[in-house]
Amino acid sequence: MNPIQRFVGRIREYLTTSTNAIGRTLRVASVSWARRVRSALMQPTKDWGRSNYDWWRRAYYCRVQGLELSGLFLKPLVSKVSSWVLGMGLDWKTTNEATQAALNDWFTTHLPDLLRIMRASLKQGDAFAVINADLSVTLLPPDAVDPIVADDDYSNIIGWRVTQVLAHPETLAKRMTITDEYFIDSRLHTVAIDGRQTTITRHPNLIGRLPIVHIANARDEGDTFGHPEAEALVELLLRYNTTLEAAVDGNERQGRPTPVLSFETVADLDKFWADYGVRESRTLPDGTAETVTTIGVDLTQILTVSGAEFQYASPGSFTQDTSTLLGLMFYLLLEHAEIPEFVFGNAIASSQASANTQMPVFERFIEGRRGEATGWLVEIAQIVNAYQSLTIPAVSQETLTLQWQKLTQDGTLTLETLKWAYAEGLLDERTALMLAPVDIEDVDMVLAQAKKERQERQAQEQQMLLDSQIDSQINDGGNNDGFTQNA
Repeated sequence: MNPIQRFVGRIREYLTTSTNAIGRTLRVASVSWARRVRSALMQPTKDWGRSNYDWWRRAYYCRVQGLELSGLFLKPLVSKVSSWVLGMGLDWKTTNEATQAALNDWFTTHLPDLLRIMRASLKQGDAFAVINADLSVTLLPPDAVDPIVADDDYSNIIGWRVTQVLAHPETLAKRMTITDEYFIDSRLHTVAIDGRQTTITRHPNLIGRLPIVHIANARDEGDTFGHPEAEALVELLLRYNTTLEAAVDGNERQGRPTPVLSFETVADLDKFWADYGVRESRTLPDGTAETVTTIGVDLTQILTVSGAEFQYASPGSFTQDTSTLLGLMFYLLLEHAEIPEFVFGNAIASSQASANTQMPVFERFIEGRRGEATGWLVEIAQIVNAYQSLTIPAVSQETLTLQWQKLTQDGTLTLETLKWAYAEGLLDERTALMLAPVDIEDVDMVLAQAKKERQERQAQEQQMLLDSQIDSQINDGGNNDGFTQNA
């Protein structure tokens, strides 16, 4: 390399290094400037926003304008997910048999309450459940619950405030406001009538944990509250509703065709309107008046008109196009919801193969939703376990392990497959036992016990065979010694 090339290379290296340094400086300065602006504007990084609970409650019952028909999808969307996640029940495992039995009994009895809690969370985005001291469950309106944070740490929720307004059943103008503030050590109960505070009562909390559980659906990073399951489907449901209403309106028009008079000349048309037209004056919404001409003849009766042809006209057939468009929007809904068509109740006998193909994928989806529900279910179980440890002598506070029921009970096919694979030597004992359609907590212990019992049976069989040979020799006079003697 000559001196000129070395000089050019050094210049290029210097410029490249300087450019990278300037780029890094600009990026760092940009990030730093963004942080300074956000800090100066006091923009919060933790979101306390909530969904419009009242709007979603009305949409669920098809009482929102624009969702009068398509809002019917919200109920199956909510009920299918909650029923598949919790409908088959769940079991709890602990080291204390009395604790495990008491906890499982409570969850079996209150499974309908758990389903209501999860449906409310999926429907509105949030649900709040109170586990009372008598182990009953109270589902609260989410818009009546507000967080209570620590004075020195706004991200630390130390309690929940529940505010309920009750009207007198006979004197509707009278209002009673009941406020309950739940903390780890106590519950503060305040009652006010018509804005005048009457009583304040403090109840001790003996379990050492908040008895109110927040169930947030699809909570994003930085969010405190959840999102309704159908939040992203609103625009699709609005368009579905518009298309369906237009189809119904068109079908009604087809059932009531419009009478049409076709005139050969404009003079005949003008003469008809001059003979049968009736001028009327009507007031417009803005207060102004206008004069219009209407036909003053009943076209459902016999009509004779010179120079005209009469017929009934109706819109052309559009059912096939509308059905195709609605079907496409329905499949978009299914794709977003991750629910197979047959789960929505839309499968027929010819789609059995498709249903069998989609079922394993749907199982993985439900298993994922079960994992998301584990947090609040464990929280409820810990509260119930704490209350039961105070009221039932044999129950103690234990480490709780949640065990879900199997989604499918097709154990016959699984068992036959395992028998074939084990007989062909494709599976060892441990793998076959792990894949068997039974719940086994300690596979190694079961295998060791089975091996021990198998060895004992083999020893017994060998002893029985030996005893049988000895008896046979005694009966034969000792000549049957098991081999042939030479003469």
